[in-house]
Amino acid sequence: MPTDRTLVRNVVFYDASKPDQVLGGLRQNGSITEANFLDILGIVLVIRSLICVQERTSKEFVVRRNVPLQSGVYDIFAPGI
Repeated sequence: MPTDRTLVRNVVFYDASKPDQVLGGLRQNGSITEANFLDILGIVLVIRSLICVQERTSKEFVVRRNVPLQSGVYDIFAPGI
């Protein structure tokens, strides 16, 4: 019987131009940094251009730094997604 993996995700990301369209998610256990998250998004979404990532509630932007990614809902601003 398949397991619904969406139940364990505490980070979910959306296309900012379609805020109801989930692009994906992951379980953050403290080991993923903001820099890792940006790299993951570039690979998963196959984006070669710059992207802008913003946490939906706090409006904080994700930047390339080695601090743990906070759990939450993130909007991805990028051409072509």
